[in-house]
Amino acid sequence: MIIAREIAIEAGIRRLISHASFTVNATDKIGLVGANGAGKTTLLRTLAGEFEPAEGTIVRSNVIGYLSQEAALVELADERVTALERILKARAIGDLERKMEDVRLEMEAASGAERDKLIRRFSRLEDEFTARGGYVAKAEAKRFASSLGIASDELDQLVATMSGGQRRRVELARILFAETDILLLDEPTNHLDLDAKAWLMDFLGKYAGGLLVISHDLPLLDQSITSVLAVENGKLEPFRGNYSHYLTERERRREQRLRERRHQDEKIARLEEGIRRFKGTTEKMAKRARSWETRVSKLKDQRVEIAKRGKSVTLRFPPGPKLGHTPIKANGLAKAYGHNVVFVDVDVDLDRSERLIIMGLNGAGKTTLLRILAGVEEADIGELDIDYRTSVGYYAQEHESIKRGVTVLEHMKEVSGAPDLTLRNVLGHFLLADKIEQDAGTLSGGEKTKLALARLVIGEHNLLLLDEPTNNLDPQAREALLEALEQYTGSLVLVSHDADFVEQLAPDRVILMPEGDTSYFDDSMLELVALA
Repeated sequence: MIIAREIAIEAGIRRLISHASFTVNATDKIGLVGANGAGKTTLLRTLAGEFEPAEGTIVRSNVIGYLSQEAALVELADERVTALERILKARAIGDLERKMEDVRLEMEAASGAERDKLIRRFSRLEDEFTARGGYVAKAEAKRFASSLGIASDELDQLVATMSGGQRRRVELARILFAETDILLLDEPTNHLDLDAKAWLMDFLGKYAGGLLVISHDLPLLDQSITSVLAVENGKLEPFRGNYSHYLTERERRREQRLRERRHQDEKIARLEEGIRRFKGTTEKMAKRARSWETRVSKLKDQRVEIAKRGKSVTLRFPPGPKLGHTPIKANGLAKAYGHNVVFVDVDVDLDRSERLIIMGLNGAGKTTLLRILAGVEEADIGELDIDYRTSVGYYAQEHESIKRGVTVLEHMKEVSGAPDLTLRNVLGHFLLADKIEQDAGTLSGGEKTKLALARLVIGEHNLLLLDEPTNNLDPQAREALLEALEQYTGSLVLVSHDADFVEQLAPDRVILMPEGDTSYFDDSMLELVALA
């Protein structure tokens, strides 16, 4: 159980939420909703114990599992940990297996009495591992991993060498594998394919504990929750029912408040008219007018508050300098991490103003190929040729360019020499005007996405490389991004698992990974987008 009483949540000097009181019980299934930057992620991190509330108290009991929106895993100090070991650590048997493996390696190099000593130590560790249900749990952990799209060969891969999407799936598997009483999940469907999403929805529907989830995946919110906590204008408002019911009920409550406010304003207007009419007449009427003034003051204090509708993100990508016929070209690219060969012999030949999508199953090398094209990584084999007229703008799915300890405005100055007023105006279009001096590392996932997009806009690039740009965006911002890309006249290379987004964007060609085959895009490929 989690009990929050009169808590206030802050990010830097900004107060995000005030006077919030609620409870997450063992059987609750709650969706936490609100616009990007409303404070949802900060609230979840505070409930998980990563932050302290600015005011109020939070009481926690039993075991809480928290899935962060970030995939960096800064707490993962041991770079030798494999994906399977990371999952097993949720039940404190991952460390045991690591010790067993270390002792086994020492045994291979030892001899005589030292080897006998190591054999006895290995035997004790294995007995403890078995007594804790290690082998049964190991099989169960593999089932969780498989259900979330983690292939068996990926389980032996070092987490430190994994892509952001792979790490997120490993962390989700670890959290779900843990024996928890409350789950706090921040965008759990990011990087999941269609089958994994379906499995997750089924799991959360059957989960016996409490659930508080942030997600822009509407089917998840509709199928897995029974109530909603809405964050709007610094307040929390509870709603019964799923997300669809919340949308209807929110509008009904707003209309009701508007009617109440109109009646209150009409009553105040009548009293104020009477005050103006009688204040300068007889003493008797003037006295009555003064009593009306007191009444008007009280009525104004009691007026129903009408929350302002949220502002909209406005977005447009300038075309940048004129492109050459072939903005970027690559021949025979290959990449491997240790013994893990990601892809070999991949060619890229992008035409002017072309929209190209890179597709493939999880772990097929989509992000790696995009990073090579962006110059963030180097291919082990192959050649990359970028035309001298090409200005590359790269959007990384893990917000690698957004650094902790650097303000939002300073991030804009890193990519543009434009005057501060221009930079502030661009940030205003992304609803970040009030966060200019805020540490960018404290932004929510959706706000980091908006900042990364703002950096692309001010950079005026004629080639955009976008890796999962719709992750963490609220529906309005997602539509604004789609409209901006539809109007963009430069070239575009995209990685996305958002089938609806890809369908509306209508790419020209597709590269299928890891083979690297290139073909023209058609709607029959949308199923693979959802599976990717």
